[in-house]
Amino acid sequence: MLHRTRFILLSGLVLCLAPVALSRQHPSLAQREEGFEKRAEKEIYRSPGELKAQDEAELRQGMKYLKLIKGDPTSKEIALTFDDGPHQHWTKQLLNLLRANHVRATFFVVGKMAERYPNLIRQELADGHQLANHTYHHVNLTNIPANEVASEYRMCDEAIHRITGRHMSYCRPPGGQYDHDVIQTTEKLGLTTVLWTEDPGDYAKPGDGVIQKRLMHCGHNGAIILLHDGIQQTLDVLPGMIKALRQKGYRFVTIDQMHHELATKLAQMSRSSESGRRAR
Repeated sequence: MLHRTRFILLSGLVLCLAPVALSRQHPSLAQREEGFEKRAEKEIYRSPGELKAQDEAELRQGMKYLKLIKGDPTSKEIALTFDDGPHQHWTKQLLNLLRANHVRATFFVVGKMAERYPNLIRQELADGHQLANHTYHHVNLTNIPANEVASEYRMCDEAIHRITGRHMSYCRPPGGQYDHDVIQTTEKLGLTTVLWTEDPGDYAKPGDGVIQKRLMHCGHNGAIILLHDGIQQTLDVLPGMIKALRQKGYRFVTIDQMHHELATKLAQMSRSSESGRRAR
């Protein structure tokens, strides 16, 4: 595999093995892995509309995946999610902002960044936020083999476990890019894939005014809002958005809370439906 091979090569340096000799012995493997990496770096974000359309197409075909794309449509709750961190400068500011506004969020963290800033990972957890898996290298999972998909998620989980002693139950494919093979692999790992209903496009840094305008349209029941750790413009507009949505009666929850409440409600509806059928 790509990352295991990297590890072997690096270990080879320590053991005085020759990486060049390894490449000569397995030229096709080296070329294939280089291709995986180049393709995986090409990331295109899926829009909420595209994700919804894919979800509906899957349901029409009878494909039911372990996936959360939105919360309870009857509950005035919203999940703020932050991808791609942690970042030394920006994450500290984001945590201070969320703490000051009494908001708990979900951080989809990148494994290599977590290893770089383990104290920020610990602080996210200490502040009551949820940690979720955003792969180790932040790559387009549809452009790499299934075994590499598993490796990306495992490596990230292992990094977080070393730092916190905890494992993660939720994951998000970078860019929202997934297919049948990707999501089947995540299910085998016991992970629930989380997507989003709202994307203000803050990663593109379109300006405070643009992000603020887009966020003002994000207020609806069960919304999952995609945001990014490491964007100053997001930090600038977030306090106003939190205030405005609270004034409309919304409360902020983690993905775990949202998923649990949705599952509980669906179970209750199922029991009520079953009781009704028996009564007839």
